[in-house]
Amino acid sequence: MLDTPRHASAPSAAISPAIEAIQIDGDRVAIAIAGRQARFSTRWLRLACECETCGDTASGKRWLTPADVPADVAMVSADAGKNELTLTWGDGHVSRHGSGFLAAHASGAAPRFAPKRWNSDLAERLGRFPFEAVVEDDAALFGSLRALRDHGIAMLTGVPAEAEATARIAGRYGPIRETSYGKVFDLISRPDARVAGETARAQIPHTDEPFRYSPPGFIFFHAIRSGAGAGGTSLMVDGFHVAETMRAATPDLFDVLTRHGVTFHREHAGEVFFSAEAHVISLDATGEVTGIRFNDRCLAPQAAPIDRIDGLIEALAEMTRLICDPANQFQHQLQPGEALVFDNQRVMHGRTAFDPTLAVRHLRSCNIDRDGVHSAFRTLARRFAPLEAETVLYQGAIF
Repeated sequence: MLDTPRHASAPSAAISPAIEAIQIDGDRVAIAIAGRQARFSTRWLRLACECETCGDTASGKRWLTPADVPADVAMVSADAGKNELTLTWGDGHVSRHGSGFLAAHASGAAPRFAPKRWNSDLAERLGRFPFEAVVEDDAALFGSLRALRDHGIAMLTGVPAEAEATARIAGRYGPIRETSYGKVFDLISRPDARVAGETARAQIPHTDEPFRYSPPGFIFFHAIRSGAGAGGTSLMVDGFHVAETMRAATPDLFDVLTRHGVTFHREHAGEVFFSAEAHVISLDATGEVTGIRFNDRCLAPQAAPIDRIDGLIEALAEMTRLICDPANQFQHQLQPGEALVFDNQRVMHGRTAFDPTLAVRHLRSCNIDRDGVHSAFRTLARRFAPLEAETVLYQGAIF
């Protein structure tokens, strides 16, 4: 019995271009597909087999290993149907690859999503989504996940100003991450504040908890009460825009923040003592910005050779100046019934000072792990936008 092909029915092959021609040249196979020329390694094609015998990489029930495919693996024949390539190997094994799968991998590089950067102009582009639609309708949820992918931030409207609504809406995006501050926590100004979020003081836009090895991925700010006219305006900054501004204007300082470890810490005596060293700006393998980790209030005394320490401080100072520039800030007074969800490893958040004697500012907040949100996006993309499901998303502050 012939092995059952998996790639032929994979979601990535939902749109099936035609295979027009095929040519074998030693250990390379040239395929004309959908008007494009693509070349594949025969070893890659053998390793990519996901028949019943070789197993499925997506589920993890995989039985073929890279060591099982020798460098001189022999291909006996290659037969091209309209939408499927059938390969027969020297040991008699048969592999089948759908044309959609081959087209998706024709470039030899995984497609990468390019984020849409913004500054104070975000108000014109901010995605706004009704609470009830996101809770009840997967298509609406996918729309909001697309906004998070594109701009790193989205707004939910019509959210009940009730404590229970926070977890209800956040849970649609992925499992809520519990930290030392709890699962869902209240940000209300207090005279005995443990953290800056419980004061009425202004806060420079920042990423939360950079002192953790893995900072929160996405954050929800759900407004229960707010004091319109009494201050407390939210300030949101696209860290990717700031980073690219630095790359263009002060490349030497940008380089420092991508290569030099910066230490962040947080200690509550006798309870927790977190400390992490990481790059402020993370780059992926192609050199693109993939994550930001910055909080001026959590900067530990930095360690660097004497001839480098001033340069490091100046790089941190330049980033701070850009973050504080109103031209780079989206400003919004959150109202009861609104919730902001944003990428904590891209979008920095802060606020103006407010007078707690004039109004009570009460937000509820919780964190969702980054991979959970991206998993939700990819899962729904399989249904609503199959060609977007395989795109590599920016993976955050990972270095």
